[in-house]
Amino acid sequence: MALKYVEDVAGYFRKITDESDTTFMSDADMQQFLEIGENEFIQHVSDIDPNFYLVSQNYTLSNVNQYSLANVDPIMGSLAVPPLQRQVSQIIRIVQLDDSGNVSHVFNPVYSYEALVSPGGGCPAKYMLQNTDLKFSGNVTATIRVEFIPLSNVDWTKTDSGDNEYISELIAFHDLIALFAAKSYFMIDDANNSSTMRQIKVRLGHLQDFTERGRLRNANRYVGDEDMWLVNG
Repeated sequence: MALKYVEDVAGYFRKITDESDTTFMSDADMQQFLEIGENEFIQHVSDIDPNFYLVSQNYTLSNVNQYSLANVDPIMGSLAVPPLQRQVSQIIRIVQLDDSGNVSHVFNPVYSYEALVSPGGGCPAKYMLQNTDLKFSGNVTATIRVEFIPLSNVDWTKTDSGDNEYISELIAFHDLIALFAAKSYFMIDDANNSSTMRQIKVRLGHLQDFTERGRLRNANRYVGDEDMWLVNG
């Protein structure tokens, strides 16, 4: 049976933890473990292929060198509450858009204030993230697009039969969400469940093989041509 919906993964989770009812594990506890499991799943997938879960949010900046991601259309902070707002796990890139919505510039990320303010020469404009604020190396007047990996947006309370809360396109690997959740559950009891850990290792290997090949199976069979201006230049 494919683990397509929350109810499917929840049922599998109860089987592998041997908690078939709410006597020793409430539904609320189970739902918390499953959300933790999905966020770990998202992280593993994104470490291999950052584009799989990638989403974006546009912001219009007017002559500023700092912008909060926690206020208007927040993707960070207490106001970024799924499902109305996606919440950042990791920022992948920030780009500037032209009037047609095309990318005109890619900002260069740095990780310290010293790197932000040091002369950049011919390098692109720089940015850093400080708490929930973007800081730029100069004033920006433009529409920017923040591309990021989000935290879970799935409603893990939809565990009843027929709720049909969809999880993701990685249906063949949703058992890993339950396995990660089970790992956290066994940890609470300080239990060493070696069979769960072995299965996680095996399934992570399968997941890595799949994500490295990509969903467009035949795309990796071909070598891309160089740009003509490079070939003929």
